[in-house]
Amino acid sequence: MDVTTFQCPHCQALLRMRSRQLGDSAFACPDCEQPLQLKQTPDGQWTIHQVSTSPDRPSSPPFSHKVRSGLKTLQRGGAFLIASPVLMSWIVAGTGAFLILLMMLLDRFPSETTQTEEQVASVSETHSDDSIESGGSTATKVAAPLQPVVEKQLSDPQPELELQQPLAEDHSVKAVPVDNERKLIAAIPEDIPPLIAQKPLPPAPLPAPATDVILALQIPIVEFRQPDEIPLKILIAQIEEMLDTEFQFAENIKDDPQLMETAVSVSRKNTTLEKLLTLILSKGALTYSVKSNKIHIQRMTSP
Repeated sequence: MDVTTFQCPHCQALLRMRSRQLGDSAFACPDCEQPLQLKQTPDGQWTIHQVSTSPDRPSSPPFSHKVRSGLKTLQRGGAFLIASPVLMSWIVAGTGAFLILLMMLLDRFPSETTQTEEQVASVSETHSDDSIESGGSTATKVAAPLQPVVEKQLSDPQPELELQQPLAEDHSVKAVPVDNERKLIAAIPEDIPPLIAQKPLPPAPLPAPATDVILALQIPIVEFRQPDEIPLKILIAQIEEMLDTEFQFAENIKDDPQLMETAVSVSRKNTTLEKLLTLILSKGALTYSVKSNKIHIQRMTSP
């Protein structure tokens, strides 16, 4: 085992170190506890040197240390909140709810203070009115006796019975009612009957637009089927409903009820209302004409 001996430059103590412990490393002397360091020279020899200890830095004051620790805590908290958006959203929602509740409380308290201020103002006004009225009455009481006293000094002396006249005046002044105590008589209203508003009339219904018969006759029909024989008047009624109009019949048709009971069956594809109406009327030897947006049904004239 290769052991190297050194001597501490501070306390001159012998130090033994193994070859595997040699290196540019610092250690403390076991006797004087001074920091030492091994260094290798260019020749390959190991030398020991005392490490000059740097002066201790003055410890930071406790307040600055607390500030730094608080800032670090805030940074860690902010990083945690940014990493968890759900918690951040809950915090924002809670802060908003607290602010809304605080605004509601602040809006409620000023209303109560204003009510108390109004009550105090009304009480002070009543007290001031009472004091003004009492002051006015005392002024009349005090001012009234001054005039007889001055007159008494200027005129001849009078007996003591005349001195009681101001007291009578005082009673008369007290007997006068104050303006606030006088009874107000309201004017009798005239006997006018009350006005009664009329009920609003409902709006008049709009007239139904008239059907353009000429255009309605051009309506295409994909298929019309009536295989069973039915009276002619029923088919004509169906065409009236489809055209949304009422046919005008000639007098010679109205006088012949058997004509409208003629049995008719019709089936047609890809046609129009005009062709269908012509076909149905031809079953009873009838025809039609359009006059003044009305369809007139009459008998066919013989050629």
